[in-house]
Amino acid sequence: MQARPALSLGWRWLALLPALGCLACSGNGEALNPVRGKVTYKGQPARGVLVTFHPEGGDKVTAVRPTGATGEDGTFTLTSGSKEGAPASSYVVTFVWPEEVAAKKAKGKISLEPPDSRDRLQGAYANPAKGLKIQIKSGPNQLEPFDLK
Repeated sequence: MQARPALSLGWRWLALLPALGCLACSGNGEALNPVRGKVTYKGQPARGVLVTFHPEGGDKVTAVRPTGATGEDGTFTLTSGSKEGAPASSYVVTFVWPEEVAAKKAKGKISLEPPDSRDRLQGAYANPAKGLKIQIKSGPNQLEPFDLK
């Protein structure tokens, strides 16, 4: 008897679907401006933080959300869909720092479920209603570092 993969991705993965959908689209024809930044946590570079820029006003459901993920040195570059950059506009920035949680192993069984994860920041920077406000201008944008506590 073959093991069947789970059909349900779980609610955590469903929460990521809108962001993944936005990554698949390439924007609405607006000019994109290069945006680079850095995220630190307690003064140290934060590797693996998902940075999302939510457009203020406008259509919050279908708007492309520029995103970036921090590297080893805490730096990120924004992309909108498959293109580098972000439209000039006002944004609210959110941060999620995923951390894999050790799975509970059932004796003698292999799990086909994706690993559980949690936000190392415990959701403190994940709500767009409480996010940091940023203005992206035409041309290259080098943002001040975001120092999360």
